[in-house]
Amino acid sequence: APKHDTEAHLERTRARLARFGVDVRDDKKRGRCLVAAKDFKRGDLVLANAPYGLPVPMGDRCAGCFLNEDDDRVRDKMRCKACDMVWFCSQRCMDGAMDGGHAVECAAMRRYFADDPDDAIRENGFVQFSALHRNCGKAHPEEDEPSDDHLPYLVPTAADKADTIARWALDGFPWREYCGDFAAEATAGARRCGLIPASATDETIKKEVVRSRMNDFFIQQWRGGDPTPMAGATYPLGALLNHSCAPVCACSYRLEVDATAYPTWIQEFRCVTDVREGTELTHAYVDASDWSNHRRAELLDRYGFVCDCPLCPTNDAGEPVNPPPTCPLPYSKSGVAPPLTPDMTRKDRDAQMARVVWCQEACWAQVALEQDKRAHVAVKICADLIAAAESAEEVSVERAKAEKAADLLRKLKVDPDSHENLQMTEPFHPCPTVPMRIRALQMASNMAMIEQDFESSLRLGEELVETMEAGYGTRWHARIANELVRLGGVAADGLGNDESAAEKFREALEIGKVTCGRDSWVCERAKYALAVLVGETH
Repeated sequence: APKHDTEAHLERTRARLARFGVDVRDDKKRGRCLVAAKDFKRGDLVLANAPYGLPVPMGDRCAGCFLNEDDDRVRDKMRCKACDMVWFCSQRCMDGAMDGGHAVECAAMRRYFADDPDDAIRENGFVQFSALHRNCGKAHPEEDEPSDDHLPYLVPTAADKADTIARWALDGFPWREYCGDFAAEATAGARRCGLIPASATDETIKKEVVRSRMNDFFIQQWRGGDPTPMAGATYPLGALLNHSCAPVCACSYRLEVDATAYPTWIQEFRCVTDVREGTELTHAYVDASDWSNHRRAELLDRYGFVCDCPLCPTNDAGEPVNPPPTCPLPYSKSGVAPPLTPDMTRKDRDAQMARVVWCQEACWAQVALEQDKRAHVAVKICADLIAAAESAEEVSVERAKAEKAADLLRKLKVDPDSHENLQMTEPFHPCPTVPMRIRALQMASNMAMIEQDFESSLRLGEELVETMEAGYGTRWHARIANELVRLGGVAADGLGNDESAAEKFREALEIGKVTCGRDSWVCERAKYALAVLVGETH
């Protein structure tokens, strides 16, 4: 194969992106970046692109469009007659999957699961290598890129995906440090059943694993509550947007069924604030309302970098301070057991526990609030209450513990200069108690709704929205839009307060259009609810 020309590809990419009003630039510190080539308003679309590679989903999802079998858009379930392990909701979905790779995967799947088709570990392994197969096996010559000028989105190419790895050699990127625990015997097994092309070397596969870890996405939908991941996917053009905990764009996914030969999930990025020409376009790879220690740990484990955005602690030179300790196994949240294994060395166990301690809010409070014993103890009690609520099996117990934690956190006053005890020049954004309060309020409001205490559910939910806004630093977030839809339902159906419900549905619709797209579940739900309130439905 001809050697990939990164400079020629950059010029082709810039020409293709120009119709969206965006450009690409190389930054010594942040790498390749997507920037605004003109001014944008909040809600403007800055990029829409189709996936390059998709895995074959298992279980309760269509292997063509990834819709869940309980989705009201699913009208049929046509099983693959050859492997009997996947199903399709339409003939178009079946044709699209066959054209995209299932025709090859089908035989490999039968061989892969011949011994024990119910083995969940092997099933997960198959999904992983299925994605590698499609990403490594697809090949379109760089000079034969598909034309997408007639489409409302960009079609990625083999060159788009290859560009990341090609630039590693130019930049001296130490990709071998990010291989992780990659099982050679699993690779050999995938080769034997024909899942990985014979032409792909072990080094090629390892590079692809690293590229996938650092650049691929989860197609996900917001349908109330937290987002639901549907499938992993390769969107090489979307990967041009770097991370920021204070992003200027939101990422969403739309199922396209009309403009494409087969149903396809289009990835879209919209501005959540007004953007001036020359500004870098970013989105959040992790939950930006979380404590920066948690965000940084997750980013380091998943993507291999320590965030130095404006919301993360840095020194006067802009370099990260208080970075997460490296550890053998990922750990980025408090309140869960440390991932220790019997075969760990003493050094590895110490490193793992150092990360665990670093991620505990109570440990932060012990140092930052050392002059305020009451506040320090309150944070520890709240952390224990939240953990107990999250593991509670009874609704009443979860609600009681979550409400108690929310009440303590509501009254807690954190010294605004507490960051100085950690040798930090700026305080955390948000304060570590804010995401704790979000977790407590979310559980308390939901459990109150289940217990049909709608007045308390609405009151706690409204406080939750205000706290989320403080955590994200903006009201323009999909999670807030989804919470407003829930609260609108509580106000209308639980309390009969149509005025309050309409206000919440209208705000959810306004935020949802920007953060999820006009055709999203949250927008459709809000529009329908508003129509019901004014009597326009039957």
